[in-house]
Amino acid sequence: MSAAPSVSAASASAPTIVSVSLATQGVAVITLDDPSSPVNTITEEFGFQLGAALDRVESDPAIVAAVMVSGKSDFVVGANIEMLKAIKFSSDAERMARELSVRLGRIRRSGKPVVAAVHGQALGGGFELALACHAIVLSNDKKTQVALPEVKLGLIPGANGLLRVAERAGLQVAIDLGLTGRNVRAAKAKALGLAEEVCPLPLLRAVAIQRALALASSTGNSDAARANRAKAKKAEHPFHLSLDAKTIAHIALEDNPLGRRLLFKKAREAARKKSHGHYPATTRVLDVLEMFGRKGFTAAAELEAKCFGELVVSETSHRLIEMFFATTGLKKDSGVDDPNVAPRTVDRVGVLGGGLMGAGVAYVTINAGIPVRLKDKDDVGIGRGLKYVRGILDERVKKKQLTGVERDQLFARLTGATDFSGLRNAELVVEAVFEDLALKQAVLREVEAVTRPDCIFASNTSSIPIGKIAAASAHPETVLGMHYFSPVHKMPLLEVVRTEKTAPWALATAVALGKKQGKTVIVVNDGVGFYTSRILAPYLNEASHMLAEGVPVEAIDHAMIDWGFPVGPLKLLDEVGIDVGAHVGEIVHAAFGDRLTPPSATSRLLADNRKGRKNGRGFYVYGAAAGGRSGKEVDSSIYKALGIEPRGKLPIEEIQMRCALQLVNEALLCFGEGVLRSARDGDVGAVLGLGFPPFRGGPFRYVDTIGAAEILRRTQSYADRFGRRFTPAPVLVDMAKKGERFYPR
Repeated sequence: MSAAPSVSAASASAPTIVSVSLATQGVAVITLDDPSSPVNTITEEFGFQLGAALDRVESDPAIVAAVMVSGKSDFVVGANIEMLKAIKFSSDAERMARELSVRLGRIRRSGKPVVAAVHGQALGGGFELALACHAIVLSNDKKTQVALPEVKLGLIPGANGLLRVAERAGLQVAIDLGLTGRNVRAAKAKALGLAEEVCPLPLLRAVAIQRALALASSTGNSDAARANRAKAKKAEHPFHLSLDAKTIAHIALEDNPLGRRLLFKKAREAARKKSHGHYPATTRVLDVLEMFGRKGFTAAAELEAKCFGELVVSETSHRLIEMFFATTGLKKDSGVDDPNVAPRTVDRVGVLGGGLMGAGVAYVTINAGIPVRLKDKDDVGIGRGLKYVRGILDERVKKKQLTGVERDQLFARLTGATDFSGLRNAELVVEAVFEDLALKQAVLREVEAVTRPDCIFASNTSSIPIGKIAAASAHPETVLGMHYFSPVHKMPLLEVVRTEKTAPWALATAVALGKKQGKTVIVVNDGVGFYTSRILAPYLNEASHMLAEGVPVEAIDHAMIDWGFPVGPLKLLDEVGIDVGAHVGEIVHAAFGDRLTPPSATSRLLADNRKGRKNGRGFYVYGAAAGGRSGKEVDSSIYKALGIEPRGKLPIEEIQMRCALQLVNEALLCFGEGVLRSARDGDVGAVLGLGFPPFRGGPFRYVDTIGAAEILRRTQSYADRFGRRFTPAPVLVDMAKKGERFYPR
């Protein structure tokens, strides 16, 4: 059949988001393309136009089937977050979920098959839209991924996506995708039963059309045709046909009440252990899926809408959505205030130091498509760095995230040397050598002797002021800090540090490189510890003070994990290195005086040769002595080394407040002193760099939530007991007096 003109499904005053045209042999193409946005999102207008498009498909006798495609580089990336943020009442969110579920359910009930042709990301409501279709065809492009990431915003899928995943792939897959929100690539999605076909992008539309025609010719609307459709659907799931291990496990856990009870019992235990009750969406995911297993689709859909409504207006969701907007805003931030300043192109990067940090920086740089020259003092150091990078790449191949050829192509971008050859034409060099000012200054001079005058020198120091390093430079305008977090390939934050002399173009170039490396970048002003290391120091100090008071290691760590941190402060010291922590502690103590005096316990640990995990001697037991539980159990000999008895008892709330308020108060000091450009940057830095509980929104959101006056009262009460280290930040005192907030209501 010849092509017909495109038919708009838009309301009179709205731009066309969903359009319908005829392709071939009676197959309609439903194109999703919002002209007002770089991506397709689900809005009320989107839903209205989708309904009108379905009217067109169902009413036109010339149309026998439809294929749904996107006019963007992604399919649909989910519900419009601004729309969700604006909802004030749970009943409105519940109504919205029900309406969208009805619209998507209409696709599934249509007598004319609809096939989703998905390229790029189909996330959240976008994946729910695809799941509502009669079949899904995915492009094999590495950018094509499907996911239900709502849990990351404190929500659950609101348009029956969890239920349709359970129908297609089983409860275990639905639990996994619902609780983790993880992305699933095309090949994995097909293997799980979440898609019917995977094909090259140039063939995507043609393959989807053929699938739609096949469904139309073999299914139709008769009872016999529907029976054939069910039979064909059943054949797509091998567990219905053979009693292999997967089938037996499915029957044992999902197809009988006792098995389902055990499945959900284990899932709830795991979710509770990970969330500590702070993320109600995880519980609601399991509630909805358990209802599906017990009473079926309709009952589960009813519960899903109610849960979605409650979660949209919850404090947890508000904080997580605010963090989403903060990190999204930073993606558009150049790091400089002058919009006329543009970053320069970086085609070659040098990295000095083949340790974990240097090798990590090298990896994220080659992964961004930029060649790297790795320099270390000897062949052993170079070999160690190359091996580390290769190990990360091999792991990605093992997880099928890369092919062997792609791994080799990436690794070929990395070369190493024990001299400065290969750095002559580098536009930027990252220094990741030992935390020593004289050494860093010496390295800077050596680099400037062989590189071009406008080569940017970026120090990865975590505490030494960049201005002191730049004092040795002939071109201080090109010197700045690029503070990465370990492990570099996993931690999302990059803290770029500017001095008074750093050129705006150099700053913008470093920020742009960080974004290419996949990092969320905050720019801070120079100073001892910058922002993240500085606010971490009093937090760790306070934990050490309580330990010196005789509070057991596990009591301190468990309290802070229960408050929402991913690890406790003493376990974190083991991971960072007790010696490294002590060194940073000395630097901040020298800068800020007795307010940050480290406890005497620190020197005692160093005297006992305790450096943490790296030498197997720390607060916890490591290696063979741990009996398979490396880093899980406290080393009881730590108390003897400290000369204390672990008999001190503090209420869990006091442990939490003393540690948390130290971090929060230091963040407020940084804000008042101009270290931070904004409260937003401070919140993102604390959450992404230090693991501050995301559901609390960061130190500044936390102050706004509790109230500046109450935070001041709590801080002052500890200052009365413990002295200067709890002296409230002036900005906190001022805000409490005036009743001000960091963010508008």
